[in-house]
Amino acid sequence: MNANPSKNCLLIIPRTFYSFSKMFRTALESLGYDVIEANEEYPENALGKIMGKLDLEIVRKTTRRVVNKRFLQGKSYDLVVIIKGRGVGKQLVQDLKRHARKLVWYHFDALAYDRATARWSEGMDRISTFDYRDAEERGWPLVELFSAQPPLEQNLPIQIGFSAILRNHSNRLAYLDAVTRALDLKPDDGFFYIFEQNTFSLARNFLRHPSLYWRWRKKIHRSPLPYDEYRRVLATSDFTIDYAHDKQSGLTMRSFEALAVGAKLITNNPNIVRSSHFQTIHAIVFERNGDPALLKREVMKRQSERPPIKWRSVTDCVLEILGERIPPQGV
Repeated sequence: MNANPSKNCLLIIPRTFYSFSKMFRTALESLGYDVIEANEEYPENALGKIMGKLDLEIVRKTTRRVVNKRFLQGKSYDLVVIIKGRGVGKQLVQDLKRHARKLVWYHFDALAYDRATARWSEGMDRISTFDYRDAEERGWPLVELFSAQPPLEQNLPIQIGFSAILRNHSNRLAYLDAVTRALDLKPDDGFFYIFEQNTFSLARNFLRHPSLYWRWRKKIHRSPLPYDEYRRVLATSDFTIDYAHDKQSGLTMRSFEALAVGAKLITNNPNIVRSSHFQTIHAIVFERNGDPALLKREVMKRQSERPPIKWRSVTDCVLEILGERIPPQGV
């Protein structure tokens, strides 16, 4: 943490979304900001999340009241950074503008999945998104995600041919099954870890794909894989399978974590070939209805070859969000 901060920043962010708040806070502190955190929506509990997901007006009213009382009264900021900001509304943006020299917003979701932020984005000094489609349609700068951890001190030898570590949602399980069948793999032919977040998601996903659930039942878990184990598996994998959400066109964080440890990707996201951070060796694009023979050939061409390791840090991401560094241009 900067011992003598010369600038102050209000960071409005989903505080329970993995470790994002800690990572963004640390990056801003490394740039010389004294950071105060607020949640993206209030009340800051399960009820608030449900109401925010339903996009209810009461969430925006409550969030405005709480942010004004706790974070704005008698205060001013050099910078306000809003990350996602589902509970923010137009009136709160106007309040923030009276207390801040600069307002910036970054969306690591897609408007097709979370449209709440489209209501108030015009009030910002700078807007950016990780989503390719939204960047093109809105004219916003494309700022891609990052790897949470730097590369390991030394490359680990390949020990796992194929891995997939995923939280089960949308069509992820169906995609994992399509890739492994195309490569003639069984559930035990690699390291596959499927995390179910709660009982509701388990029941819903089982009803959607009962036969897949039965096939993959031994790989489905009720607790997430510890991060150190996740990183070890990724760093020793030849290929890792990654699935972008059906409504998102941006590259996943998993993509950049694989890039930082030398694991190659098999992904459904065709935008990876447009990114300036990835080379052809880094990824194979395979749609669920893709040609299995073509996937096999592409895997054979890249098998056991370590691609160049590149680390895109959260600080790289933040500098581009703030407009202090121009995002690299893809194709």
